[in-house]
Order: sequence, then structure tokens, then C-alpha cells
Amino acid sequence: MQNRRAHQILYFDAEGRRNLPEVIRVVKQKLKSREELRSLKMVVLTAEGEGPLLAYNSLVVYEPKIIAVTFPLAFSAKRKDRSYYQPRISERLRRFFDGVGISVVVPDTLPFDFIEGMEAHNQQVRLAKDAITLFGGGFAICVQAVLRACDAGAVEVGERVIAISGDCAALVTASTTGKFLSRDGGLSINEIFCKPRNLTIARPIPARSPSKVIERELEKQAELPNIQQQQALPEKKE
Repeated sequence: MQNRRAHQILYFDAEGRRNLPEVIRVVKQKLKSREELRSLKMVVLTAEGEGPLLAYNSLVVYEPKIIAVTFPLAFSAKRKDRSYYQPRISERLRRFFDGVGISVVVPDTLPFDFIEGMEAHNQQVRLAKDAITLFGGGFAICVQAVLRACDAGAVEVGERVIAISGDCAALVTASTTGKFLSRDGGLSINEIFCKPRNLTIARPIPARSPSKVIERELEKQAELPNIQQQQALPEKKE
């Protein structure tokens, strides 16, 4: 009996939502080649609705069941000019989502948000988030979207869904926030479709310290005279 399957994973060179079109393309390829995935719900964490809209337009032939999970109403994002704004799905886009059957979940908070004054809780949340972020910042976003969709009743505990963020997609077994680490009914990441290879945002590679580089170069220079001196020594005659 065959007990293994080979599936491709696409890796991006860097993190970031600029990978979103390619993420949707990867999901489309998976649906095209694997019929068992076509009936699964898709859970997309989105700020302004771009991800769910792109997914619907690209995958409409498969009649996708899309759940858009937004950031909390109190969430603020920073623009390039360092000013802050609160991202929202526009009313026009909400009407479109209603018309095509895209559910929208607006949570009060995200599962990994800190609670002021609850340091013990915050430490546990940070530990869980940091562990999942080993796979990339987008993975933490995917997991939180699935948890909140399950909390809202849009997804059942134990139901397999396709989780999508701006730079990753995965096949996930859903769970609620309260049970997601439980062995019985907890969340599982079953398969990775695509993800960043280099964690340029979540865990960027630290730049080498200039002082360390200079120090090493000085050490090399200090070694050179000794080498030259050894080479200059005449050979002993027997």
C-alpha cells in the first residue's frame, strides 16, 4: 500500500504581499490538478479585500467558497510616509462579496494579540506566535485567520481548509483559538503549497558589524608578515 505522496512547494525569494498574485496562481494550479481540494473552503486574512477578490476572480471556474477574515476594527497600519490609517473593506466591495457569496468575518481581536496587563498570557502568546513564525510571518497570519473563522462558526473544528495570506498558502485542519494547541481537535498544518524561502521581514539576516569585519581584516594583515618571514628563511643545509 502506498503511504506517501509527492507534491511540489513553490518558494518565494522574499516575504511580502507582492507575492499575492503568485500565491493565488499556485492555489489555482493545485485545484486544477487535485480534484479533492476543489470543495474545500478558502480562508483569507485581508486588510482591504484585495486577496479574496483576486482569489474569486482567478478561481471562479471552481466556484470557490471564500471566507475573508479582516483585521480588527481597532487595527492601524502604517503608510510609507509613516502616517497611520485603519484599513477597511469598502462598502462597494462588501456588496460585491455579499453578491457572490464571500463571507466576511470581522474579529474583535486576533488570537496572537497582546492583552494589556496580562504579562503571563502575553508571554505564552508570544511563544506560540514566534514558533509559527519560524515558517514565515505569513504563516502566523494564516493560522490566525483560520482560528478566527472557526471561532465565528464559518469553519468547523477538524474541517480542512486552504489558508491564504499575501505570501503563503497551506492546507490546514481548522480549530478554535481555545483548542488550537490541543492534541484532540487542535489545529494542524497538513501541507504547504507555497511560502517565502528567505524570511526578509519576520527574521531578516542581521548585517555584519563593520567593526567585526575591520577587526578580522586587521588579524589577517597581522598574520601576513609572519608568513612572509617564514617563507624568507633559508633552508638548512645538512
